[in-house]
Amino acid sequence: MSGESGGEWYVLVEKMSARLSDSSWSLDDKLHVDGGREQALARAEELSLSYPKDHLGGAAEYGYLMFRASETSWLLEFSREFWSEHWNKPMTSTSHVRISVAQLVASKETPPAEPPAAKKGILRRTLGRD
Repeated sequence: MSGESGGEWYVLVEKMSARLSDSSWSLDDKLHVDGGREQALARAEELSLSYPKDHLGGAAEYGYLMFRASETSWLLEFSREFWSEHWNKPMTSTSHVRISVAQLVASKETPPAEPPAAKKGILRRTLGRD
């Protein structure tokens, strides 16, 4: 690991997946930042400001709110109005993105996958040859 405080710095981008009855956050991207905390904070703020035009197809169709939730995190709310043929009225769709700065403090490589052991046949087990 490297960096000013002994760990690597990242900008994390999480997106909310909303379903009819529940919602959940998932990590959409993790961007390694060379340098330390200050460089990561600058990159996160830059990403927050540029996100609407760089990551939304048809960004002109979206309105957005950008909140600085803490010194190290931002919450973006995007809204788009559309006409619902079913309800015969305008409807608004909203989505959320959370951008935060994080320091990697521990890691472990994923162990390689091993092929499963060969299965013993029922006849071999019955005859006691295992």
